[in-house]
Amino acid sequence: MLKKPVMKIDVENVSKKFGSRSLFSGISCHLGAGDCLIITGRNGSGKSTLVKILARLLRPTSGTVAFMYEGQECCDWEDCLSHIGFVSPEIMFYDNLTGRENLEFMARARGVRLLPAQFEETLARVGLDSRGSQFVKTYSTGMKQRLKFAAMLALEPIVWFVDEGLSNLDADGRGLVLDLVKQSLEKGCVLIMATNDVLEAEYATQTIALS
Repeated sequence: MLKKPVMKIDVENVSKKFGSRSLFSGISCHLGAGDCLIITGRNGSGKSTLVKILARLLRPTSGTVAFMYEGQECCDWEDCLSHIGFVSPEIMFYDNLTGRENLEFMARARGVRLLPAQFEETLARVGLDSRGSQFVKTYSTGMKQRLKFAAMLALEPIVWFVDEGLSNLDADGRGLVLDLVKQSLEKGCVLIMATNDVLEAEYATQTIALS
């Protein structure tokens, strides 16, 4: 099986405050190929915030997050962005575009060029091959969740950031996502997932429990 290029993430003593409220502090971890970091915690504990900080979408109050690609630090945000994918409740699609058109738009925005057959294959991998030509406004919440993972697959990132990845999915959808997680780890991807689901937690090589 073809291995992906190596990405390492070094997190040192990260903290986050909102005003006088300390959300978390002293977060450190070191992730490499095939590692899966699971972030757990009650609602409001800062799981989503920490995921955004680790993805360098949000600045920590203190501490550092460094991405190392093939032994070289990615100092430029655009360089980092080209290697990551994100699944989050905050990701929205255009309701008046089809599922396939949404994928095409997201891929072009990231500079990824795929053939029509590749989009079809990606939709098929998440069980949406028969619905790709339908408007997203007709999709259920579970179908939209599947489409988020289709977008992830289309971008082929080295690092996956997944916030509540199994939410709104039926049993088949949950099994599909867990298979994708397993396959990505086998390819040497790095996964960072915010979840309290025991099924996702089984893939953890490291865990951060927020209180």
